[in-house]
Amino acid sequence: MIVSDNEYLDFSTVPQSKGLNKFTIGLIIVGLVMIFMVGGMVIGFASSGHMWPSMSSMRMPLGSMPTIQ
Repeated sequence: MIVSDNEYLDFSTVPQSKGLNKFTIGLIIVGLVMIFMVGGMVIGFASSGHMWPSMSSMRMPLGSMPTIQ
């Protein structure tokens, strides 16, 4: 089949991207801020309310474990 020259696709130029819209960029920024906020809260509260070793934790001597028969 013979096709005329004006029906061929033009691959001489590369399509230009329109980039990310403002909503997507806003979501990315909010997500990054939240990641760092949660990380900071984890580090900040890591020493709060912890006592090691805990005196109220369950103590079980390993010698008194039941044996499997």
